[in-house]
Amino acid sequence: MFWVSPHRLTVGGAMKTKLQAARADRGWTQAQLIAALQGAAGRLGIMLPSASSLKTQISMFENGRRSPGADYQTLFCEVYQVSRTDLGLALESAPSQLDTLPTLPVPRVPSPKASPEVLDYLKSVFVQHARAEPLVGPRFLVPAIQSQLPLIEELCKEASGPLREEVVRVGSRYSEFLGWLHQDSGDSRSAMLWTNRALDYAAELNDPALSAYVLQRRSNIAAEAGQAGYAVGLANGALREATKLPEQIRAVALRASANAHALLGHADESARALDEARRLADTADVDDSGLASYCSVSYIDMEAANCALALGRPADAVKALETSLTRWPTEQQRDRGLCLARLATTYAQLGDVEAAYNAASEAAAIAQATGSARILAELGRLQRYLTPWNKLVEIAELNRLLGSMNGS
Repeated sequence: MFWVSPHRLTVGGAMKTKLQAARADRGWTQAQLIAALQGAAGRLGIMLPSASSLKTQISMFENGRRSPGADYQTLFCEVYQVSRTDLGLALESAPSQLDTLPTLPVPRVPSPKASPEVLDYLKSVFVQHARAEPLVGPRFLVPAIQSQLPLIEELCKEASGPLREEVVRVGSRYSEFLGWLHQDSGDSRSAMLWTNRALDYAAELNDPALSAYVLQRRSNIAAEAGQAGYAVGLANGALREATKLPEQIRAVALRASANAHALLGHADESARALDEARRLADTADVDDSGLASYCSVSYIDMEAANCALALGRPADAVKALETSLTRWPTEQQRDRGLCLARLATTYAQLGDVEAAYNAASEAAAIAQATGSARILAELGRLQRYLTPWNKLVEIAELNRLLGSMNGS
């Protein structure tokens, strides 16, 4: 990540960086911050220097004499449960696609201009790929979506007025979708880079709903990458202007908050967020933007089951997952696979090895068809719970299948 020139605040007549203000706001001593950083580093697999060296580093970061590197930025966001922006840190965004275009042996022609016809083409392509994604997964769609981004960047160079707003909005949707495809492929770094690019576009539009949606997507990526504290901060950012948001977008942002809190073991905070998300999903009008049209009560219930799993409550999760599967849309094949994988993990935790095997076998078939790394990751978690039954023929076969899918 990159560091912006340190943002300073005037607090009690003294100049402080936002990093120093964050610690002061919590009433933490340096020793308490060091302990929190060491705990987060252990969870995230980040190496830290000795406590005395760390104390020196913190002092230099807080007084603006040194800029924190990527690992330190990750840890500060995790322990303070805020976003990088809240700490005065800039986002790292995906590089321009124009620099990577191949040189073609054809005469130079003028760059394409933004027009209603070109925008209709881009929107039509986007809709078709979005419809295909739950069926075929990310593997074949990443190149197709990424190939359109140089065109969008060219259009942004010249477009102005209402037409520019449309081009920028299309750019945000493509970038966010590409981020999602990378997330489902298991590439959290590329996922965050492209989702940050989507946020860049959304900032120009000054669209609270789009910005909130992209922020909660960033929260989801951070949570899946193991940075639950950072994920809480991003979800809080998404909900900062909650009254301006469509109910479905508020609901998905609350779901992101609930998930992050569950990963941190905050059962009460997770439950409150889920209750409010369920209420909003139940009363919401259709989201005209199409950003969160998938956010139904059934969707929230399935996500509540995932929170229950994170909190070590499989009995609370199993009924919701079983019910979700009975009404799953046929076109949402990839998400059905994820639900089956989670259900298999739940059955294994409850000791029902036969049900776990059956659900896992279905999930593995969908993972093979779609290339979803998220399904594979859940099946990897399942394997830990199947250890007591590894000598059973069926479980041994399942382990071999999952090993081959993971390349091991």
